[in-house]
Amino acid sequence: MKIKLSLLTVLLLNLIAYAQKGSIGGNITDYETGEPIPYATVIVKSSLKGASGIYGSISSESGDFLVKGLPNGSYRLEVSFIGFQTTKIKDIIISKENLNVNVGKVSIKAQSEALDAVTVKAQTKTSVTKIDRKIYNASDFETAKGGNAADLLNKLPSITVDPSGNISVRGTQDFMVYLNGKPTNINPSVLLAQIQSNDISKVDVITVPTARYDAQGKGGIINLTTKKNINQGFSVSVNGLFGGAPWANLTDTYSGHKLKDDRYGGGFNISYGKKNLTVYGGFNYNMRNVNGKRSGEARVFVDAPEGDFFHMNAKNGQRPEWYENYTSNAGLDIDLSKNKKLSLSYFYGKRNEGRAAYYIYNTFFADANQDNKDLSSELFMYNPNIDNRYGEYNTLNLDYSVQLENNANFKIAGAYESSKLSRALNNKNFFYNSREAVDNDIANNYTNAFQADDYSLSDNTPLKGLRFNADYEKEIDDFSAFGAGTQIQYTNIEGAFDFNNTLVTKNLDNTIDLTRTVYAGYIDYSAQIGKLSYILGLRAEYGDQTLENGTTDYVPIFGTDLQKNYTQKQLDLFPSAHFSYAFNDSNKLTMAGSRRINRASVTKLAPFLYRRHFEVYVVGDPELESEYLNNVEVTYDTSLGKNTISLTGFYRGTDNTVFRVNTVTTAIENPELNAILQEDVLIRSYTNAGNSTSLGGELNINIIPSSWAKLFIGGSLYNYQIKGEVFGFNVDQNSTNWSLKGNANFTISDKLRFNYDFSRISNTVTSQGQNDAFSVSNIALSYQPNTAWDIAIRGLDIFAQNNQGLDTNAFNAANQQIFYQETLYERNGPVFELGVTYALNTNQKKRKTKDFQGNKHFK
Repeated sequence: MKIKLSLLTVLLLNLIAYAQKGSIGGNITDYETGEPIPYATVIVKSSLKGASGIYGSISSESGDFLVKGLPNGSYRLEVSFIGFQTTKIKDIIISKENLNVNVGKVSIKAQSEALDAVTVKAQTKTSVTKIDRKIYNASDFETAKGGNAADLLNKLPSITVDPSGNISVRGTQDFMVYLNGKPTNINPSVLLAQIQSNDISKVDVITVPTARYDAQGKGGIINLTTKKNINQGFSVSVNGLFGGAPWANLTDTYSGHKLKDDRYGGGFNISYGKKNLTVYGGFNYNMRNVNGKRSGEARVFVDAPEGDFFHMNAKNGQRPEWYENYTSNAGLDIDLSKNKKLSLSYFYGKRNEGRAAYYIYNTFFADANQDNKDLSSELFMYNPNIDNRYGEYNTLNLDYSVQLENNANFKIAGAYESSKLSRALNNKNFFYNSREAVDNDIANNYTNAFQADDYSLSDNTPLKGLRFNADYEKEIDDFSAFGAGTQIQYTNIEGAFDFNNTLVTKNLDNTIDLTRTVYAGYIDYSAQIGKLSYILGLRAEYGDQTLENGTTDYVPIFGTDLQKNYTQKQLDLFPSAHFSYAFNDSNKLTMAGSRRINRASVTKLAPFLYRRHFEVYVVGDPELESEYLNNVEVTYDTSLGKNTISLTGFYRGTDNTVFRVNTVTTAIENPELNAILQEDVLIRSYTNAGNSTSLGGELNINIIPSSWAKLFIGGSLYNYQIKGEVFGFNVDQNSTNWSLKGNANFTISDKLRFNYDFSRISNTVTSQGQNDAFSVSNIALSYQPNTAWDIAIRGLDIFAQNNQGLDTNAFNAANQQIFYQETLYERNGPVFELGVTYALNTNQKKRKTKDFQGNKHFK
């Protein structure tokens, strides 16, 4: 009995002693980029001379570490990682009153190496793979610094930006953009044009998001993290840009307008940091004028006595574009206490983007290949048209975070958006019997045309949006955590459309009132078991959408008049799963899958009849339904010394796919429509018409051959297939698509750097045609005489390859081709830029910033 009591006493004493032991925790980051550093070695030693005992740990994927079982006493902490200097922190006290110590962020610096009397920093990787995303270091893409966020994204392997500014993620233009971890209602292409690439520190490409993020978007989420000063004191940076292609400046023969190919802009960012407060703000202006040409041929099947097809050909018409953007922002971050943080930010943007087109059309009746031309029907038409898009954007964000007891945290966030969106398009058609008659009438301002059509289109679609998030996360133990949250998103767009014309007698004005509210909730569980890490989640979203049309008697392209109201109410579940298994320090396997939704944009829904060109009408379809898709990815990462290879296999299947579809007015068996549009032209809309799949792989390679060179190669190869039925014609097309992108950085000296990048994109099929291959190459030379100045000369499209071709077909149910359009856009190159940046920091001492568990997802 005494033995049993003694053993019990010993066990109790040991338990009490262990319970009284403390811990040291924190988060390890890269000093320069702020990126978390996983798998860093953490060693804790007693500060007392002669004391024994060494304790250790390894940092997690998010850079977090925790060393437990420490008796009371004074300790020193050492953090080491390959390619970085060892960082030490002394005199960390563990006591009865302070058992668990959090040292916050531990920033470690890259090592410096001597090379031919030149000091060069150890290279950081251009891309890093995490369990649910790929992260790209923005500073490596020097040629994008004079542009906007879209120019930066175009350097990444999974993203394509065509010459018209349309952005695709693995072939789809439907994706969400987050700014510093916060979603927005602003159209992705518009928002990306508003953000200067100079202000971006990193890009997260999340093609299979976890349950805590919006389920909206076929292409997933792109999160942009902007640079933020964490130094104490006052900091300011000023930048300026000037450039262009002056050899491409010209005066258009037919409009008389002087067309310039230039770009200029500038801005500043300021911040002030003091202990628990950071205040920041900035302003940027950017103007780009781009000259180019458009050539094209189009034919419509009419089966008329004059010929089977009506042809509309335009050769080398001038097509200038302009992009003008203003942006400003302001914000503050306050550490209210040791465990509470408040952030407030405001973003303002203003844009005017557009294009002009000065085309001479040659119209006639003939066979499909333009033989047997009916000369009596041949006409020439001068078509000047100007399309302007305007926007003014206001976004206010408020975030509050609190670190609760027992390793839990709670965060609430609210956002308000108000946008003024409008468009104005002016078109004129001047008809002549010969090309000479067109040329001879230039001086008369085209007053001698035997027929003149004049039409203008405009819309005004202001947007208002509200968003509220509440998120809770609890660390169950050192290796697992539970999260839950709720989100409400409200969006309203009231749109008015005016169609003033001499073409048709019907009133084509219309209005819409679109209200969409999405109620969402999620739960997720993350854990680590040995070498296996995983995140399991489930998200529920209830969508409530109402679209009200002002006019129901409109253009019945699909055979019936519009309804007054269209309502969609739907509850959906979106499961997700992510697994990561580390075989060793050099090899890792990641697997992920999720279900997502894509709700149609107002552009595709609005029943507004646009006439952008002589040969094309475009109208939305308010009956569009949501698309649903399933994503699966498997990624294998391996390290070979300083070099890394990441190979991803992916599948994306989309049901109820929205296709952009084309037909012609003469092919629609609807007397009312034919009476409205008494022309043989294309009419384009959108409809749910089938499904699509993408199956393939993606490769990212980081090569660091020496301390003065860093190479990044990214590519993708996948099969894209679409199946469906469009106006009675069965569509079954597929193409093998590929992209290859490269980025090379060379450190010539401690003050001089050179950068080269290239992009090659293959042909790809569309629902009714094909987009042609595209290539571009860029160079940059950057000079830093000191830590304050950065001067860069950039050459964009140095081989003058910035051309975009596309083909469009339309068939009827009898497999008869009823429309064909071939278009080539040519933009002038090369373009050269001079960029200058000056940065001043009055105090380089870093301010300790408090972070919270809930913020780790966007590290």
